[in-house]
Amino acid sequence: MRLSTTGRYIVAIVIVAWIAVLALLISMRPMASETRFDTAGSLEQAVAAADAQGLNIVGLSPQDLYGEEWIAAAVVCPFTSAEGIATNFEADASELELGSGGVPEDTNYLLLRSADGGQAFDRIERSDVDLCSVQLGGYFDSRVMLPLGKTTEGGWALLN
Repeated sequence: MRLSTTGRYIVAIVIVAWIAVLALLISMRPMASETRFDTAGSLEQAVAAADAQGLNIVGLSPQDLYGEEWIAAAVVCPFTSAEGIATNFEADASELELGSGGVPEDTNYLLLRSADGGQAFDRIERSDVDLCSVQLGGYFDSRVMLPLGKTTEGGWALLN
């Protein structure tokens, strides 16, 4: 069976249109610079899964979520400036979108560190998961469980 010339043109147009749509979808993906690593968003996904199961309290280990290469973690809370991140965490915050007041009030970051000194920031909306409800102060072993509980507002927060 052989397609007519018109049929071949229609097939070619459909294929080109499909490629154009795929390219457009890929280019429109959110490309926040702080979430360039493969496992970005893992904490939020795990909390959403716990929420979908009807759980109110969950313990999550950053290393289990993000990968074994991340040996330490820290929480960067709102209003922390780039200079504060550099001083307190010895991390380069140039890839973060910080305003003049530092980290926006509705945002917290989970900062991950690898054994070779690599770093990654995972941006998390505080209305979804508030890691700043308890002051952790500095780095902690990424194998420890972070106790999270559901709030009355429907979000999740770090528990004491």
